[in-house]
Amino acid sequence: MLMKAIKLILLTYAKFRYGIRGGKIVNFTQAFQRARYIVVIMPRKKEQFLIAYEMLKNIPGKFNITVIAMAEYRDYFTVKKYRYVEVGEDDISIFGLPKKNFIKKIALFRYDIAIDMSFDFDIFNAWLCQKINSGIKIGFKKENADLFYNFQLAIGEETDMKSAYIGMIGSLSIF
Repeated sequence: MLMKAIKLILLTYAKFRYGIRGGKIVNFTQAFQRARYIVVIMPRKKEQFLIAYEMLKNIPGKFNITVIAMAEYRDYFTVKKYRYVEVGEDDISIFGLPKKNFIKKIALFRYDIAIDMSFDFDIFNAWLCQKINSGIKIGFKKENADLFYNFQLAIGEETDMKSAYIGMIGSLSIF
C-alpha cells in the first residue's frame, strides 16, 4: 500500500517535471543510423533478466554496449563483451529511485540509445532511462511510459517476453 502511494507520488512528480516541457524532436532514422553507443538497463526481476540476457547477443555488432544490471547478476558479465555497470543496494534511494550519485556516474558517458528492457513497468529503470544522457530512450508501451521514453514498442496482451525482447532488439536494425 505504501509503495503504491510512493509510486503514484513519483509518477505525479514525473508528469510535472517531464510532461510540461516539450521533448526534443528526434529524427529517429538519422539517430539510429548514426548510433554507436548503447546502454541497456536490464530488468531487475530474475525471470525477465534471464530472457533479456539471452537477447543481448542479438544486438547488432556495430554498437558499443554498456549494460546496467543489479549486483546479484554480476556473474553473468564475466566475459568482457560488454561494459558492465553494477547497481547495488546503495544506489537505490528509499523511494526506489536511482540515487543522484549513481545517476551522475552514468551521466558521465554519452549514449546514442538507452534501452529499458523491463517487460513490466519498473519505476527505477524508467527513471534511470529518463536521466541517461541519450537522444533515444526505448521502452515498452505501458501506462505513463510517455514520461520516460521517446520510442515505445507496443506489445499485445498475449505477447510473451521472448517475442517482446526480439522485437525490441530488432528495432535497432530497422532504420
